[in-house]
Amino acid sequence: MLARSMKPLLRLSLVLALLAPIAAVAQSDDLAYCDKLYDMAVRYRGKAIMGDMRPTPPMVIAQEQCKGGKTAAGIDTLQRLLRDGDITPPPR
Repeated sequence: MLARSMKPLLRLSLVLALLAPIAAVAQSDDLAYCDKLYDMAVRYRGKAIMGDMRPTPPMVIAQEQCKGGKTAAGIDTLQRLLRDGDITPPPR
């Protein structure tokens, strides 16, 4: 009887184990896209300090959000910063 009740749990565990790499790849793609947006934002919308372009505080916060796993929030912020400067964000 115990073995019968364990089958659904084992199936669920197997499904979750198989889906985990897919989620990791998606998160990796989002992080790479976030890095690309961050580089563009600093290059085109950053502050010029002694001849170098530096990130603004919102850019730094967005990058930290992406690194912390909140890629959607970070990407939204960086895309908005680019669009506010009439710069079209790159496609994903």
